[in-house]
Amino acid sequence: MKNKRFKKLDTFKHGTVIGLIFPIIGFFISFLVNGSEMSLESYWQFFTKSSDSTLDSTRHIYTDSRQSTLVFCLLPNLLLFYFSFFQYKLDQFSKGLVGTTLILAALTFIFI
Repeated sequence: MKNKRFKKLDTFKHGTVIGLIFPIIGFFISFLVNGSEMSLESYWQFFTKSSDSTLDSTRHIYTDSRQSTLVFCLLPNLLLFYFSFFQYKLDQFSKGLVGTTLILAALTFIFI
């Protein structure tokens, strides 16, 4: 049964918008946890730098860093999905959230 407080949030549009905002928040959390010794700009460059341009000995460092950052970016969506779908039964919101998460995951898999 749907919680009446969250009934107006049960739209595909709200799920999509929040699904785009939460990974950005997750990126800032990963910056605070992993990259606190760097500036935000250098952390972003480290995240987006192509591993093809690095030496073989340091390539695994970039790969591990990207994977941990991507996990931090997608964890808030996973947590939000748990509450929106399993706890509050917000079906349309969850569709938007999952759709956005899948598109973001595909884009990061292709480009990063």
